[in-house]
Amino acid sequence: MTNLKYWLKGLAVAAVSMIIYAVALGCYMALMLLVISMEEGGDNLSAFSVPLTEALVLLSQGIGFKTDAITLTIVPLLLTVLLIALIAQLARRFGTSLRGFAAGLVFWEAVNIFFARSINIEIVDSMTMIAIKTALVFILGYAVAAIPNASWPQACTEWIRSHVSSPVRKTMVIGSVLGLLLEAAYLLVGLIVVVFWAISNQSSIAKLYELSGMQNGSRILTTISMLAWLPNLMIWAVSWTFGAGFSIGDLAEFTLWTGQGDGLPALPLFGMMPQAVETDWVRIALMCIPLASAFATGMVVMLFNKGFHIRVGESGRNIDVKRVVLSFAYPIAAFSITSAVVSVASSLLFALGNGGLGSKHLAHVGVDVIASTRKVGQPTAMGLFSAWLLTLVAVSIFFAIRWMMKRIRERGKRETAPESTENSREETRALRTVASNNNNKEDQGDNNESTDTTGSGISLP
Repeated sequence: MTNLKYWLKGLAVAAVSMIIYAVALGCYMALMLLVISMEEGGDNLSAFSVPLTEALVLLSQGIGFKTDAITLTIVPLLLTVLLIALIAQLARRFGTSLRGFAAGLVFWEAVNIFFARSINIEIVDSMTMIAIKTALVFILGYAVAAIPNASWPQACTEWIRSHVSSPVRKTMVIGSVLGLLLEAAYLLVGLIVVVFWAISNQSSIAKLYELSGMQNGSRILTTISMLAWLPNLMIWAVSWTFGAGFSIGDLAEFTLWTGQGDGLPALPLFGMMPQAVETDWVRIALMCIPLASAFATGMVVMLFNKGFHIRVGESGRNIDVKRVVLSFAYPIAAFSITSAVVSVASSLLFALGNGGLGSKHLAHVGVDVIASTRKVGQPTAMGLFSAWLLTLVAVSIFFAIRWMMKRIRERGKRETAPESTENSREETRALRTVASNNNNKEDQGDNNESTDTTGSGISLP
């Protein structure tokens, strides 16, 4: 009975997650299609809410589909993140175990394969890829809840503590955390840029809505549905801000130097695409964001107590060369880890943000992964190593000045030492002369006796 409880908990995690996610998504799709059909007239579009919901459930797990009009493979990353978070939250609530994970994974796979076979829309991926992608989503969500409560992470931590020295552990932790923080900062920059695009191009968005003939209710619900692709836009904005840009198929390319979207479909989302930046210093400032951010965080890590706490020197102590070398070896290792984390995370995000809206001119929508990763990774590495090099130069200058002052003091002591010795010798010689003179006088006074007599004044021989 106890074993059955664990199996049922895993099934409950998968079932409740799918029910909450699919029902919430289906209700919104039904509402949006109902409002559109009421405002625009024509047939009742709510009948398409069920197959469209099934398609979006699969699309949010990376499984694209195509119809006669479009081929959609751009993953709505906001829905993906929300789905993973939902699975993790329910797994924490019901409890996690290996048996529950297995039962939940089997149920999750069965439901998604059922969706893929039941909809009358052609799925881009094969059944094998559908199973792999949907399993990856469930595994990620379940792992987020299971790993913190498992025993093996603590055992791994104890093993690392017993086999890896404290400075090496600190270096690895600082490097990894700093890389994730920089990546989060870059995504925040992307969010700010997307908001700027939306505000500055709101007239173009409104014009596209007018051309499509949408009423206010349809506009509001359609705009809300576009927020599902907000993380994708943030990733594209990061590439655009740092100089790599992005493209909408082969119809339009957007960079800091060029920006045109005349050949794009009349989708309201395309109305917020950016224009070229005319001011040179603004372009330079935007491209320097990863360099400046990495340099600032690198200096903080080098100098502050939570980091490596490097100091230029301690007065009154001799220079420990080994300690100085190690104090700079650990930061360079940490910055290497940070650069690797930023490069790998950026490549993964740029790849996830890409997709397609068609099979010909709009087959590839997004960024060039290699070029965009280079625009993020190289300035980040340069900023980190510039902070390390600046600190090294400052410490070297301090040590050089300190060494020169020490040599000057030693030379001054050597020059003053002979003069002091000669003076002391002269003083000793003078003291000896004076003492000798005093002794002679005393001896002469002792040997001379008085010869005065009271006679006639004639001395006798």
